[in-house]
Amino acid sequence: MILLSIGFILLGGALGGVINAIMSDNGFIRPREETVDNVSIIRPGFAGNILLGSISAFVSWGLYGSFGSAIIYGNASGVGAQDVSVTISAMAGAILIGVGGARWLTNEVDKTLLKTAAITAAAARPSPEGSQSITVATPAQAFNIAKKMYEGSI
Repeated sequence: MILLSIGFILLGGALGGVINAIMSDNGFIRPREETVDNVSIIRPGFAGNILLGSISAFVSWGLYGSFGSAIIYGNASGVGAQDVSVTISAMAGAILIGVGGARWLTNEVDKTLLKTAAITAAAARPSPEGSQSITVATPAQAFNIAKKMYEGSI
């Protein structure tokens, strides 16, 4: 019974990770590494969003859920399989925590992409066209524009 409950919580967190992937500019990209001038940025993609969403939801449920104080090894009187439950609020909380955990990961990657884009663009030859494009670009697009400026493609 507890494994089924954990499965529901992990599923809720994974759904939160999918929602975050849809909400961010990353969408459903595969995990990959971006490199420019010896700087590597790992982009976790949708798989990272789903994984972190699931883990975040499980941690939240484990700490604050209805079965958070249960003994998982050993013996205690009064604690049985009938006491395990997943409520609607626990599932909703799992989805919310999944979105929040995945959003944190996305924001960290975006921050690194923007910082690297700024450093790369500053080291590149001046390009009014590239600079104008960066002002309206997503973090991943800004990174790629700066990379092209650095390589002299723009």
